[in-house]
Amino acid sequence: MKHSKKMLTVLSCLLVLTGCGKGNVAPQKVGVSTQQGGMDNRILDPKIINQDVLLQRGDANVELEQRGYRAQDVAPSTNGSIKILSGNHELVQVWPNPSIQPKEGSYAENVVSQAAMFYGTPYEFSSDRSDPSTFDCSDFTRWVYLSSLGMDLPKDSRSQASYVQSFSNRTYTSIDQAQRGDLLFFVSYKGTDPDQYIGIDKSIGNITHVGLSLGNGKIIHTASAATGGVRIDELANNHLTYRFVLGGSLLNTK
Repeated sequence: MKHSKKMLTVLSCLLVLTGCGKGNVAPQKVGVSTQQGGMDNRILDPKIINQDVLLQRGDANVELEQRGYRAQDVAPSTNGSIKILSGNHELVQVWPNPSIQPKEGSYAENVVSQAAMFYGTPYEFSSDRSDPSTFDCSDFTRWVYLSSLGMDLPKDSRSQASYVQSFSNRTYTSIDQAQRGDLLFFVSYKGTDPDQYIGIDKSIGNITHVGLSLGNGKIIHTASAATGGVRIDELANNHLTYRFVLGGSLLNTK
């Protein structure tokens, strides 16, 4: 019964993500339905998030928690550019597996469809990067791209942001420019008031959260156990807006 309910939830997510399931109305790439937060409003409720240590921490220092941690596992190839990060980590550029066909003519649709399949997956800080049964924020985005397109991204949000900054041809600092399949990066939660983010250092080194844009002002991401694991939320006029640092495409690259 529990498995059936989970599958129904996933199927519902897929329908709203692809714009299907609306009678004779033509499919529209509008991201998701009007259901904020997928099923609830927990990620915007101060009574919950002001006490939510995991949400406030994000994936900060996750690299210190992982035994044998490397920013990126893929080996350098003759087709890949390499950038050196602090800590002697290397960033290796990756591309979609050529054997994978784009859905509806766009690899972004492969990414969004796969993200929907992970909807509701439980949250775990410093989750096992080899096991997609639980996620923290950066493990989720990495697994979405790995399982949908065969692209093995870096393992933490700061390294993923550096990857986007190094290799993407389309980056931005205004959240209004987010498109389907983009990665979106945020600093730590400080509160629900925009004034609490005035003067905050929004450099890559202070990024602690990442999610995946669904377009139309929506994000699919995972922030904590208390907020329900992988979920869908609005981006406009809330703490996610105030925390936003950088966004960019992994599919429009240099």
